[in-house]
Amino acid sequence: MMTRVFLAFGLAALLLSLAASGPSSRGLAAATLQEASPEQQLAGLDETYYLDFPGDPNRPGCTYETSFKQYAETSGAEPTTYARVTTDRLRGKVVLQYWFWFYFNDWNNTHESDWEMVQLVFDASSADEALGLEPSVVGYAQHGGGELADWDDDKLDRDGDRIIVYPAAGSHGTYYGNELYIGWGEHGTGFGCDNTTTPTRIEPLQVVLLPNDPDPDSEFGWLLYEGRWGELKSWEYNGPYGPNTGSKWSEPIASMENWRDTSLSVPGSNAIGPTATDLFCTISGGGSMLVTRLWNNPAALAGVVLGTVALIGGLFFVKRQELAQALGLYRRHLRPFLAIGAFTIPIGIVFNGFALLLREVPPFDWALKWLNDTGGARLTSAAAVGGAQQVAMVLLIAPPIIVVMRELEAGRKPEILGSFRAAYRHLGVLALALVIVVASVSLLAVVLIGIPIAIWLSVRWQFFGQATLLEGIDSAPTAIRRSASAVSGRWWHALGDAIVFQLFSLIPGPLVGMLLMLMGRAAVNFANVLSSVLFAVTVPISVIGLTRAYIRYRARTSPAPTADAPVAGPAPDTAPA
Repeated sequence: MMTRVFLAFGLAALLLSLAASGPSSRGLAAATLQEASPEQQLAGLDETYYLDFPGDPNRPGCTYETSFKQYAETSGAEPTTYARVTTDRLRGKVVLQYWFWFYFNDWNNTHESDWEMVQLVFDASSADEALGLEPSVVGYAQHGGGELADWDDDKLDRDGDRIIVYPAAGSHGTYYGNELYIGWGEHGTGFGCDNTTTPTRIEPLQVVLLPNDPDPDSEFGWLLYEGRWGELKSWEYNGPYGPNTGSKWSEPIASMENWRDTSLSVPGSNAIGPTATDLFCTISGGGSMLVTRLWNNPAALAGVVLGTVALIGGLFFVKRQELAQALGLYRRHLRPFLAIGAFTIPIGIVFNGFALLLREVPPFDWALKWLNDTGGARLTSAAAVGGAQQVAMVLLIAPPIIVVMRELEAGRKPEILGSFRAAYRHLGVLALALVIVVASVSLLAVVLIGIPIAIWLSVRWQFFGQATLLEGIDSAPTAIRRSASAVSGRWWHALGDAIVFQLFSLIPGPLVGMLLMLMGRAAVNFANVLSSVLFAVTVPISVIGLTRAYIRYRARTSPAPTADAPVAGPAPDTAPA
């Protein structure tokens, strides 16, 4: 959304408003900027003024994107950066700044307009002297802080003498590479996840040189404007002040004193299941979206938050006995359950290694190259591998745990390897049932009216694995029907069991890892590895709880499941561990 600033003032609905009511000699309470000379009209206006764009920052929808695109197309606006050269004679430094203006900040704190910048510092006493030197320091601004680099630093991407800047999607914080960055709100950094990974392309910018002493009657009269560049809102949703009002403009060297030497990025890892960084990004992003939408209605915001907490807490309270029984069974038979859960770790390593092959190693990377190696192609590749990994978890981890449950119900001592062998004899039936369930639910979820039906069927059909392995069913459709029969009349109970036990397996690992990062400043890699280990520990509890739920449901609709009856293959399935 970077463009020439004065072009945006041509929007017919763009208003110049007073922040406070009452008489003023500077203008009307809502004076529409004249298209003839909007830059000059801004000159000299103080901090009581603000610009009001079409739309509401707390409910942006597509308004800002649509209005900007329409105006850019009709006006011929091109991506532009504003260059400024200033000299700090006391320190013997020359600073070259590049300022970027964005139409809308679509991040955790939505607001109209956004200013970001980068600067290069030269050890010189004049601009002429600086022309023959390399920069001594490079600074990329990120929200209220920034990150430093040397000119020959490996992290600084350059095309010859031109630096390459990676603005984060929505927030526009400037970074040195294609990464997912995490901020804790320290030293002016944002609180949340800045994403510079997808999609990316090199965008050459038009350069406009700014004068240090602008003429109020020139096209640079807007540099003398001291008001806000977006609608007046409360808290983080306020339109920002312009570059000329901040310390980066008046004291560029001093403003970098608290800037960091590095940013915390999320590296590629062999983590399995949801990670600490996944949870942090989801909570910070989703929570911010909820607050943004309901900010103008505090009662509704408080109601949604308290209602969600009460609903989840109440659900866990209602299911506390079932959860305690699952935990007790897990604790009494820790060895087989923990051994099977640990198998998730090599599965995660294999699939993440496969993802690396797809991205980096010939000839596997041909698909990405065929798609021009875009961020969207990489995202699609990662999503496909992640989806395959979850399918592997359903087919390779849950079935052996169900077999252990079957053996315990039959009064037999479960064997670890025997449980794997017995479960995998039914792999074809399980795989076909999974395909039927996923395909049916996905097709229904494509249209809005089909989503409730998709949810209803997901809950009814979720026990096809238990039906197959506990009752010796050798037909995928029959296993799905048996699951639906067991849930009949108990749908809400089955939904509650699914939510409680799925959350119990998915949340603890990422939550502990996230808390370690936030409070203990643990390294991202360590936090994610710990999340993976805890995921391996808690996954069996989820399967145990859901299997016990299926046994209860079947007992209400038919005689107790024939857990001690033989399934296809040898009856005991007790090969040595």
